[in-house]
Amino acid sequence: MRYSTQLHTPRANHRRHALQYHVFSTVISLFLFAFTAIALLLIANVARLSATTLFGGFLISLTRVSVAYVISCVLAIAIALLITSNRSVEAFLLPIFDVLQSFPSFALFPFLVEALRDQPEVVIVGVLVVTMIWPILFTIIGGIKNRREDLEEAASIFGATGVKRLSAFTMPSLLPSIVTGSIVGWGEGWEFIIGAELLVNARFGIGSYLGVLGNSHQNSLLALGILILMFLLFVLNKAIWLPLLRQSTKYQSES
Repeated sequence: MRYSTQLHTPRANHRRHALQYHVFSTVISLFLFAFTAIALLLIANVARLSATTLFGGFLISLTRVSVAYVISCVLAIAIALLITSNRSVEAFLLPIFDVLQSFPSFALFPFLVEALRDQPEVVIVGVLVVTMIWPILFTIIGGIKNRREDLEEAASIFGATGVKRLSAFTMPSLLPSIVTGSIVGWGEGWEFIIGAELLVNARFGIGSYLGVLGNSHQNSLLALGILILMFLLFVLNKAIWLPLLRQSTKYQSES
């Protein structure tokens, strides 16, 4: 008993130091975010950049990307489970999807714009789905292929079937793959939405606003708008995707 304090003190100290470091790093990050945001807003105001139009356009574009992401993620999970459920189905469909992922999404624009002239939102979201789905789909397929067989057998032994198996075993085990593929797909979505909004002449959106600045040769404002967009995307990644990535590591299993 006389050694119990000495044995537990280093571990307690380690936890306390880790907590202090986490709190300190969080405070510093929030301070840097706030300082950068205020600085960019002041610069935008001085440069006469329309902050309302810029941030409003960003929110509209964010909504479009988010809707496309949800559709892409649901479709990717369903297709991945379908493909890997049967070897014959996999042998037939996997090469087809492998070829389709190489198809340039912007090549669909002439057809979609002609077919859906009065629905630009559907055109934008449709092209985004075609762009975002592939990294999510193939990352999930890889996650299914790399699942441990002993965990599969354990789930079967404990009676995990149907919806219960999907919610209690399949989805948690695929969470790291879903998050990893989502980060890549999310990034590709933001790369494509700028061009998508320009090509369909969307009235609102961050791409539309940046296009107006570019067409009017306001290069300094265009550069500032791109800088603010990069900052906003960095904040989203820091606030949403990085925590999800850290959380998903809890569900990883060593092979």
